[in-house]
Amino acid sequence: MLLLAARSGTSPAPATARSAVPAAALDSSEEFGVNAGVMFNGGRYTRAQIDAQLASLARTGATVVRSDALWEDSEPNPPLGILHRYNWTLDDLIVSSLAHHGLRWLPIIDYSTPWARAVPGQIHSPPSSVSEFASFAAAVASRYGPGGSFWLENPGLKPLPALTYEIWNEPDNPAFWYPSPNPAAYANLYGAARGAILSKQAGAHVIIGGLTRPAWFVANMLAADPGLRGQIDGVAIHPYAATPNRVFAGVRSARLAINSDGLAAVPLYVTEVGWTTHGQGVRDSATAAERPGYISETVSTLAHSDCGIAGVMLYTWTTPDRNPANPQDWFGISPPGAGPSRDTAAFTAALQAAELPAPPALLCTTNLALVDTRVLPVAPPKRDTRPSGRRCRRSVKRQARCRRTAKRRA
Repeated sequence: MLLLAARSGTSPAPATARSAVPAAALDSSEEFGVNAGVMFNGGRYTRAQIDAQLASLARTGATVVRSDALWEDSEPNPPLGILHRYNWTLDDLIVSSLAHHGLRWLPIIDYSTPWARAVPGQIHSPPSSVSEFASFAAAVASRYGPGGSFWLENPGLKPLPALTYEIWNEPDNPAFWYPSPNPAAYANLYGAARGAILSKQAGAHVIIGGLTRPAWFVANMLAADPGLRGQIDGVAIHPYAATPNRVFAGVRSARLAINSDGLAAVPLYVTEVGWTTHGQGVRDSATAAERPGYISETVSTLAHSDCGIAGVMLYTWTTPDRNPANPQDWFGISPPGAGPSRDTAAFTAALQAAELPAPPALLCTTNLALVDTRVLPVAPPKRDTRPSGRRCRRSVKRQARCRRTAKRRA
């Protein structure tokens, strides 16, 4: 659907103005879901395939799906004077598909459209115009937030409006913020986008895009714009690691780092975590036998942690499962035909466990006497310096020396 919207032409609000809108209070519930961008982006799945996958997903108990709100797709052409020309075809497909299955969208507002790229020709270039990016963010909220135009145009759907918006994906990763991450530039973009969204949807949660190096990035954002402190609704992180224990260590590191930045009350969102079953030597790979247990332990533990987590999104629900040489094709836990799998069964069980009362997993406490040992570094085994039996047998003289050494160490 093509819609016209008036161009605001305003500049991003300065820090002093943004400070008038404090970070939104979050309720005590924790959201669990999956990433599903692969299913919608690129047109590789038919509507029937999407519906089959989402029906399977809904049966797990998941409530939210994270995928892109692609600026390049929704506004491929620059505004005509003051009029933006938005094409909501892809976004409408995402939201209507999810709503039919009782699922809520968590949109990632990304990337730069071709006419607004700071680095022409680079799909993951930062935007050349912060105000135009903010206008797009506001338009997404106006259409898909509570009382948005999409819901008014589709009265037959039970409204499940977007409540949380993630600004960009991995802005601390040069692969997604080309040619190199810039915390100061991102701080400006986040502040402008947040202000624009809140102007259309008061009470929305606008979170920092999933970070791979949160300690470094957030500290430098705040150094560049101290006025942003108190205006951050959440910090999304991507703590990929080889095992659940290392995931937990990454979450702990992120929590303690942003606490030290004065953001102890700001929730964390784990918006990507998962494992591929292909890719020997890849940091976030697991065998097909290992992955169900990894999923179960990670989701159920984070659900009961003391780390202030507001959401956990597994990466990812389904992938094509085609090329054995491409690890990205094997992150999906739901088979291409949407049938059952050990992974989806483990995810379902983990969500059920998340709803049950349980003692807290003390992953983020600073009391080392209480901290969950899974997040502590594993001490290397003490080296046994005693001569081996094989060496002792080489000569009578050496045997005597070995026996004397062993007796002293006993």
